Amino acid sequence: MTLLNQAQVEQLKEITTHLRQVRQEKSIGLEEIAARTLIRAGVLQALEEERFEELPEPIFIQGFIRRYGDALGLDGNALSHTLISNVVRQDSKNDHNNSGNKSNTYIPLVATYILLLVAASAGLLYILNPPQIASESLTPKVNGQQSMVINQ
Repeated sequence: MTLLNQAQVEQLKEITTHLRQVRQEKSIGLEEIAARTLIRAGVLQALEEERFEELPEPIFIQGFIRRYGDALGLDGNALSHTLISNVVRQDSKNDHNNSGNKSNTYIPLVATYILLLVAASAGLLYILNPPQIASESLTPKVNGQQSMVINQ
C-alpha cells in the first residue's frame, strides 16, 4: 500500500522498466535476483509488473531499487536517488501541512501536564511536611505527665 504521487509513479515505471530490461539482457531470472538481494520474488515481480499498490512504503521501495540495481551491476544508489528526491519533497510538503495541526493539539496537553505536576508536588510536600498541631506538642512530658514550663 504505497502513497506515491503521479510523478513518483512515472519515475518508478521508468526505473523498473530499465531494471527489467537489463535483467532480461543478462538472462538472469527473477528468482536469482531475489536470492542475491534478499527481496521476496513476489515484491520484485510486483515492481516489474508495475503493481505498485501491492508494495510497502516508498522508503522501502527505494531500498529495493538500490539493491536490485546493485545486483544487476548497475549503480543502485543513482537509480534510487531519482525516486528519493521526489519522496523527500513530497514528505516535506506533508510535514509542513501537518505541523500547524500538531501544535494546536499539544497546547491542551502541556497545560494538563503542568497542572498534574503542580498537584503532585503539592501532595508530596504535604506528605513530607505534615501540618503540626500547636496544642500539646510544645510542652514536654515527664514520666507520662505533662510538666509545666515556667519562664523566669
